[in-house]
Amino acid sequence: MIYLIWGLINIALIVYFLVICFKATKLVKQKIGLFAAVFFVLGLLSLLGKPTKDSYSSGFNSNKMNSWNFASEDSLNLNPIFSLNVELEENWISKKFLRIRYGKHIQSQINIPINAYTFTTGYTGAIIWKPNSIIVNRTEDNNQFQYLVHIDVNWKLLGTTIYTQFKRFDGTISIEKSSR
Repeated sequence: MIYLIWGLINIALIVYFLVICFKATKLVKQKIGLFAAVFFVLGLLSLLGKPTKDSYSSGFNSNKMNSWNFASEDSLNLNPIFSLNVELEENWISKKFLRIRYGKHIQSQINIPINAYTFTTGYTGAIIWKPNSIIVNRTEDNNQFQYLVHIDVNWKLLGTTIYTQFKRFDGTISIEKSSR
């Protein structure tokens, strides 16, 4: 619920900001002239479109994914690659997942994690999900993986981080025969 409220607050503030910008542009045009108003709008747009230092969270609902690699696919290239999805978190408007890709070693037939990454489905609003580290280990049972994920959740208001929440997810996931 708080994710939805946070997104609605951000949308309301963006609309309010746009109304203020239109009124300011109209005022600049009346007081200084059309050239100054155009210059004001172009300057405002250039500031709003400026890329951030952190390219991972360069905007709302950024599609950029960071992947943690554990093994080379070359050693597994004669066997098929499988993937597992672990639901890390669910709320009213979105779900967060960990995807683990794995394969079997050519000679020993041991399941080996290849890489892992997190992704989000649904509406994220101004909440940026940024993984810091993902660790996936084999267990004694060849049909299970143990995972540990550290996440920074950046709560943004008009593009500025207001609060950073640290989250940790850990557990084990079983490999099922139908997980292709």
